[in-house]
Amino acid sequence: MLSKETIAVHSGTIIDKMNGGILSPLFPASSHKHLDMKEDVYPRHGNLPNQRAVANKMCALESGGEAALVFSSGMAAFSTAMLAHLKSGDHIVLQNGVYSGALKFVQNHLTKLGITSTISENCEVNSIIDCVKQNTKLIYIETPTNPMLKIINIELLAKFAKSKNLFTVIDNTIATPINQNPLEYGIDLVLHSATKFLGGHGDISGGIAVGSEKSISLMTEYMNDFGGCLNAQSCHLLERSLRTLAIRMAKVNHNAMELSSRLNENPNVTKVYYPGLAGHHNHEIAREQMRGFGGLVSFEIAQKFDTTSFQKKLNLIIPSNSLGDLETTLNSPYQASSSFRSLSEQEQKKSGVTRQLIRMSVGIEDVDDLYEDLHQALK
Repeated sequence: MLSKETIAVHSGTIIDKMNGGILSPLFPASSHKHLDMKEDVYPRHGNLPNQRAVANKMCALESGGEAALVFSSGMAAFSTAMLAHLKSGDHIVLQNGVYSGALKFVQNHLTKLGITSTISENCEVNSIIDCVKQNTKLIYIETPTNPMLKIINIELLAKFAKSKNLFTVIDNTIATPINQNPLEYGIDLVLHSATKFLGGHGDISGGIAVGSEKSISLMTEYMNDFGGCLNAQSCHLLERSLRTLAIRMAKVNHNAMELSSRLNENPNVTKVYYPGLAGHHNHEIAREQMRGFGGLVSFEIAQKFDTTSFQKKLNLIIPSNSLGDLETTLNSPYQASSSFRSLSEQEQKKSGVTRQLIRMSVGIEDVDDLYEDLHQALK
């Protein structure tokens, strides 16, 4: 098998037969001839050349993917997956700690369609099993989670789900296909917010679903109805980004591991959340199912510090509401500017989010420069 580095560069590339260019050409047309053509090509169908280039590359990176579909956002991928695989009367189990946007979609919209849901008490497989009912059809998990970096045993959950004929979906955004390939462990469908590490440059909004031909075909029908496709120009940028994903994540993994270790020794940091640390509650599981531990590091600063003041004292690291860019960014998930603004205080507390929590998305800068910035802001 080819390495991830080689797959990221070469898989899915559109052959430029006209000029011999080694990069995929951009095919921005939204209108196409249809008489005597083998296929009706249209952006909303997800079959533009640049859409397929991204899909083919992601199938190769997510080992075991038969087909993939590219969306306009991670939430478009998630909502389409839910609507395509669930119907009125079904029940879904969500792992504790999943993305708040996904949780709110289930509570605000699936409920109206007669689809019920249960959130597990914690991030262990047994807690999810306890939530399964007679009408349960789907289990949705995220590992590592954002921002608490919780880890769940993917293989153990997938084995249980298959024994009960339950469909499994995972958000693999934080790990990326470089660090983790859930399909290899028996998960049915893998979702990504391509806006984050896959895009990696802060200039793309997108989502991706990778799974079986049957599952993706079903989702394609729904995407065609709801219109959550990604345009050719953004797909062209996304494929450009995927070509460097492996080398970017290698640097990000290294930096995040080093920063989490140093922060763990800082007297003004009371707690560090990172699956690469031996003290992480499921470090051994993370070691078994991940090749690297990703670029997200969360930590709690001492009570004497105000999180807003801390962020304003940073000179290099940028306070930002998103993650996964080349630059190192961070924020306070508790503050109203983050995605956790949609959660109640009780839901925030259950998720582990505190007033002192900082979520940091580690970039590709020099790790000594990054730590020096954190160190001076924590004095």
